[in-house]
Amino acid sequence: MIGTLLLAGDPAVPGRTDPEFLLDLADRAGLALDNARLAEQDREVARTLQRSLLASERPIDARFHVATVYRPAVKTLEVGGDWYDTFLTASGSVGLVVGDVVGRGIRAASAMGQLRSAVRALAKAQCGPATVLQYMDDFVATLEAGQMTTLAYAELALDTGRLRYACAGHPPPLLLPPDTSPRYLWEGRSGPLGTRAASRGRREAELTLPRGSRLLLYTDGLVERRGERIDQGFNRLAEVVTSRRETPLASLVEQVSDAMLAGEGGHDDTCLLALAFDGAPRYHCEVPAEVAALRPLRGELDDWLMRYKVPETERYAIVLACSEAVANAIEHGYLGNPVGRVRVGVTIDGNIVELRVSDSGQWRAPRPSADRGRGMALMGRLMDDLVVDCGEGTTVLMRRRLGRSAR
Repeated sequence: MIGTLLLAGDPAVPGRTDPEFLLDLADRAGLALDNARLAEQDREVARTLQRSLLASERPIDARFHVATVYRPAVKTLEVGGDWYDTFLTASGSVGLVVGDVVGRGIRAASAMGQLRSAVRALAKAQCGPATVLQYMDDFVATLEAGQMTTLAYAELALDTGRLRYACAGHPPPLLLPPDTSPRYLWEGRSGPLGTRAASRGRREAELTLPRGSRLLLYTDGLVERRGERIDQGFNRLAEVVTSRRETPLASLVEQVSDAMLAGEGGHDDTCLLALAFDGAPRYHCEVPAEVAALRPLRGELDDWLMRYKVPETERYAIVLACSEAVANAIEHGYLGNPVGRVRVGVTIDGNIVELRVSDSGQWRAPRPSADRGRGMALMGRLMDDLVVDCGEGTTVLMRRRLGRSAR
């Protein structure tokens, strides 16, 4: 039984109730409610499937790190077939893929899962991007729901920075080199999977990424707007990324998605995958003078230290010292002015971790009280060296020797 139908009548009104009409009304209401319940079950199954696939474990390597975000469409409750994935393809190489299956619901989510697994298997066979797409054409010939899928697939050799990539009807990756303007990678293009355009042959392209580069792969929901040319969306994305060049990667994907989907955005699901090619044990970022920036900064710095196998207890000390220094810059250097920027740099040289936090605000000596103003003392205990330079702005320089005995 789905529920109970209760009808109230007015005894003062003459006439009698038609039992056949009421039974028919109850049957129709029950059928509508049952259909709604089944539709919600289908959506929940699709959501569960998609979340389980997007939450897969990422590879850990000190030479790169990855951040991702998935935003479902605002106008619909159904789940689509957008996905992202990262995995090791061979010793010293990482594979990146972002794809978009046509359709919505369980059918699209199921097809997405099969395509994702197929790309992983082919990539681990070290076929190369163009060959991976060729085999994917054969695969979707037996998977109707996978036809017309678009995807971008790239392989990065971490020792050399050699990037090979191919796009099957998918928006071009966006490359942000460390010292120049961003550019879209328009080479290596061919048609969506299983189409006549794809049968003309698969192509791939390659280039060498400078260390310190960032690479963005995304689905079309990030740049497409109704009534707008697609090149306007591409230009807007490049501007948004350029203005956040120094933003920590985990915050970057969130901020880019927020900026791109504001206003008329959100008509389609969106996946965004960003990779930072570090290549050296250096961490650098710039955060706004907002307390809300502390949490993503702590998480990203902890992840970075973990990649270099810094023990958990020492990671905790370094991250806490960094957080205290940045909080001081926000509260005292800028007086909470969010226009200000705080720069964070961390290097590992042998067993020495050097942490530098700087701002362009005005130095104000801390005034300890019963419950505040103990940040400098705490940093001094967590780190081996603490130097404060109060020239133009303030720079806090701290060092800690890994493996030191506890104080």
